[in-house]
Amino acid sequence: MLRSVLVDGVEAFVQLEDEWNALARSVVTCHYTQTFEWAKLGWETRDASAGDRLICATIWSDSRLVAVWPFQRNRLGPATRLEPLGCGMHEEYGDPLIAPDMNAAEICRELMALLRPMADIIEVPFVEQDGAVRQVLERTGAFQIPNPLDSYMIERRGVENLDDLLPSYSSKFRTNLKQGRKRLQKLGELRFELPEDYASSVETIDWVIEEKRRWLRRMDKSCPWLGKGEARAFFLAASMKRGELGRVGLFRLTLDGNPIAAFLTMIDRTRVELLTTSFDPDYSRYSPGMLIIEDTVRWCFEHGLDFDMRILRMDYKERWSNAQTVRIQYRVPLTAKGAAVLLPAYLVYSFYWTVHAISNAEQRAAIRRMMKWRPVLNGRNRPPTGQIEPSA
Repeated sequence: MLRSVLVDGVEAFVQLEDEWNALARSVVTCHYTQTFEWAKLGWETRDASAGDRLICATIWSDSRLVAVWPFQRNRLGPATRLEPLGCGMHEEYGDPLIAPDMNAAEICRELMALLRPMADIIEVPFVEQDGAVRQVLERTGAFQIPNPLDSYMIERRGVENLDDLLPSYSSKFRTNLKQGRKRLQKLGELRFELPEDYASSVETIDWVIEEKRRWLRRMDKSCPWLGKGEARAFFLAASMKRGELGRVGLFRLTLDGNPIAAFLTMIDRTRVELLTTSFDPDYSRYSPGMLIIEDTVRWCFEHGLDFDMRILRMDYKERWSNAQTVRIQYRVPLTAKGAAVLLPAYLVYSFYWTVHAISNAEQRAAIRRMMKWRPVLNGRNRPPTGQIEPSA
């Protein structure tokens, strides 16, 4: 017998730890971002505002927790909003954690039924395109604002080590890696590291964030989370955690002890997830970003893990990946007030996709067929209208 229970508040949330961990152990593919530890750190290191609430939708089978979906409730203008607990970047995968022996579609419907009365808007980042939660979100609210993005991975696919995988890449690709590494090694001692001590972790986190800020300034771009302190606070707190269900990994490539490329990642029992990356532009001619990927993938193979480069289409991801999926970010109004707040964004979204459809030849043909309309070619006589011309 399934029971739906809404957990509201920190005290009730803390009581979920043991059952949540047991559920995570039962899901072999559980992401570190779906664990109790990740959610707890997200709540403790967030940029707190008055009125914030910690809310978890849970499903129980007798005394066993079989599904959990954690959120924080905050404000977006005059509306209340649910958004997942996390590191502050709002880029984690947003699927709920569901026991493998449960009907995912039924569970997702029950979870959404719990959450709908709790806010005006729900934001869920990057759910699986073919997942059950996507189907539920598509049927929720007066409208939805989806943002689909390609996601890239390097899967082991039965290959035992990276040296067996590399021949599947072009000879030019492999040659560029070797030459870049040799040229860097001539400049000094090149080392690939996964720091375990706190001081090195702080150094790596701060270096990645500062290099990312420098890159944004050079490109005249902005990034909301870099202007806040919660992401740094989260990773500092997480850097020393070593739980059985996952950890943060701070991979870096150093030259004579100084970082020239680094990753902030999540490591769980099946994969390493790349969350954000930075490299020193002074060494760009040596492609340190490509070299640290090679080293990280080698480390993944040695530990029996896949490497998930995650969302956003980037040249280096397309060149490295051997698997690709689609993840979709959703913003959905749950009330009339939520619809009013999201309406401007929805109109922008609708206009963009209308223009995109019109500019696409296949879409234009489909629109013409739908409207049963045909263009009249210049110089062609118009078809008869059925009107009888008067005789002379």
